[in-house]
Amino acid sequence: MKKPRVTIAGIHIESGTFSPLITQYDDFLATRGDEMLCRYPWVGGDEAWARGIDWIPLAHFRAMPGGVVSRDAYERMKREILELLSRQESDGFYFDIHGAMTVEGLDDAELDLLLGIRELLGKRTPIACSQDLHGNVSAELIANLDAITAYRTAPHVDVLETRQRAARMLERILSTGEMPSRAWVGIPVLLSGEMTSTEVEPGRSLWAGLDEMTADAVWDVSLWAGYPWADQPRAMASVVVTGTDRNSIASIAGELAARYWKRRSEFQFLSPAMTVEAALRQLDRLTAPVFLSDAGDNPTAGGTGDTTGVLRSLIECPDTLEKSVIFASIPDAEAVNACVAAGEGAEVSLSLGGKLDPVHSRPLLVTGCVSTVSDRDKRMGPEAVVRVGNVSIILSARRRPYHLREDFLGLGLDPLESDVTVVKIGYLEPELRAMAASHVLLLSEGGVNPDIRGIDYQNVARPLFPLDQEFDWQPNVRLY
Repeated sequence: MKKPRVTIAGIHIESGTFSPLITQYDDFLATRGDEMLCRYPWVGGDEAWARGIDWIPLAHFRAMPGGVVSRDAYERMKREILELLSRQESDGFYFDIHGAMTVEGLDDAELDLLLGIRELLGKRTPIACSQDLHGNVSAELIANLDAITAYRTAPHVDVLETRQRAARMLERILSTGEMPSRAWVGIPVLLSGEMTSTEVEPGRSLWAGLDEMTADAVWDVSLWAGYPWADQPRAMASVVVTGTDRNSIASIAGELAARYWKRRSEFQFLSPAMTVEAALRQLDRLTAPVFLSDAGDNPTAGGTGDTTGVLRSLIECPDTLEKSVIFASIPDAEAVNACVAAGEGAEVSLSLGGKLDPVHSRPLLVTGCVSTVSDRDKRMGPEAVVRVGNVSIILSARRRPYHLREDFLGLGLDPLESDVTVVKIGYLEPELRAMAASHVLLLSEGGVNPDIRGIDYQNVARPLFPLDQEFDWQPNVRLY
């Protein structure tokens, strides 16, 4: 018998509308065909459910979180996906996305892409989707899908499992002929990722309980915290339940949404959160190694990564003179090139940062010694370390995260041997958290400030907690 054919494609990015960056086509890593298979380990595996399908990867585009995607870049990626799809016979389609993409002129860009795919495939071809739990899920998106699931962990350690859940729902549709329904509820709560970790309450129990709600006729239960740095009506928490028992999925969706709403005030920052100045005053009372999160400029949430306010405060703070400090990092290709030209051991005067985000920062003039230059990552470009007093500043040619100890060791630095390490991140990724004896979340300037109550929203649907405090709400379950 001929195997059903499932095509796969998607665009994966978080786009912050408060970031001055415009994300261009070259910012995306494009993978095509068999290059994509590392994302889908079940393809070519031993499991019977997967062997019964011909999986046809088409194209996938992924970029670091950043600003709004240029319309030209989006249309180019969309056009390629649709052209590749038009050449294939598809019995099903797997829509592999993040869920928080904003494009110039398009608030709900994933919906626009999905509608193009749906027009090609028709209404009868099943489409399954996986998303980050920091996606923003509109009712219209759910109306045009057949099944959807999202990560259940933040930090995200269940990425592959989530993709497989989406693929298995698609296989179930194709092997049984059952077409599930979806129950969607938008919850008027919008919180930053720094407040919705699944490793602490109430996030831990809310997300950990999702598996227990699934049953034969309830295929998947998913909960989204939403992406708060996109100023658009779909930015909010949401619930989607997929299954064949419409009464059950509607009941579960309403109950879960009500539970999230009831616990909205329990969400707190997962680490002590304070201004930069307050944190620096407390350094002597914190156990080393200390990690400070420059959370307002977190590039993995959409910040530019090149604001200099925290670095300026560190250099100017008398209490840091006797402490060893790593600052990770400032993306500044011009400064990196100057360090490479000067060479290790040379003294350099540099104008750092404040170029990608002049809204929240300004360049910082420093004079220091080049301790390291590195070309270890050909795709991301060269890096350098400049030592200014007791502060070792990591400079990169492109925006990039520093989440692993090896990211530092490869530059001759070790957070375990440093008193203080500043990372441009919100909650610490697992390896950083394991190294930190103390952690403070800095409520710093930037395009992704985790204290969203101070953000000047214009387009979100109101009322919305915590921007609005005193209002009543009851779940409105929509069935598709």
